[in-house]
Amino acid sequence: MSTTMRQIPLMILLSLSALVLAACASGPTATNNISHDGLELRHVRGLDEVWVRPGTDFSTYQNIVIAPVKVAFDPHWDPRRAGSRLRLGEREREEIRSDAAEVFDRTFRSEIERSERFALLDQAGTDSLVFEPQIIDLVISAPEDRRATGRVRTYVSEFGRVTLVGELKDAESGAIVARITDREVARAIQPVEFTDRMTNTREGERIIRRWARTLVDQLDQLGED
Repeated sequence: MSTTMRQIPLMILLSLSALVLAACASGPTATNNISHDGLELRHVRGLDEVWVRPGTDFSTYQNIVIAPVKVAFDPHWDPRRAGSRLRLGEREREEIRSDAAEVFDRTFRSEIERSERFALLDQAGTDSLVFEPQIIDLVISAPEDRRATGRVRTYVSEFGRVTLVGELKDAESGAIVARITDREVARAIQPVEFTDRMTNTREGERIIRRWARTLVDQLDQLGED
């Protein structure tokens, strides 16, 4: 067998390898807009990241159930008592977590009720969406120490930051039909401003109201291609 003939299988092998490598390289590009659970990435004004189950018609959902919000701090947040170097204890952290959950639930429900888009239910019925919200990576600048004997005035350049995550599920099947993620840095303040529990609460309400309004305004467009 000639040298040229011996080289042909090698050339075919190299060509096939190149095709396989090209396919592997293009694979992630072709599928990076599809999540692990079959949701498709959509661009929605006012929200950082929205994943939607293809073929979902959100206009068919007429009522919504809001599950209790879950709250998690940023793992790198090291909160100190206002005006002190002492770290906040577990009890104080739990109070902040409870306050954040209460503010979210009250504010979000109020905005949904005002929207007239949904009937807000305590239990899922027909044509129901179940909304499961999460507050993650929560950071609060200068959290107030409720047990402090004196009032400490603390000034900050921003109130904090938070990531809001929500999953919308079809009540009948339990399938996730949308997942929404929005990263928020509480408004920057120029010049620096005095902060306490009330100002932190107001800023949290502002962020949650905006998120709820955007969700309601954009929901029926999520299923459009």
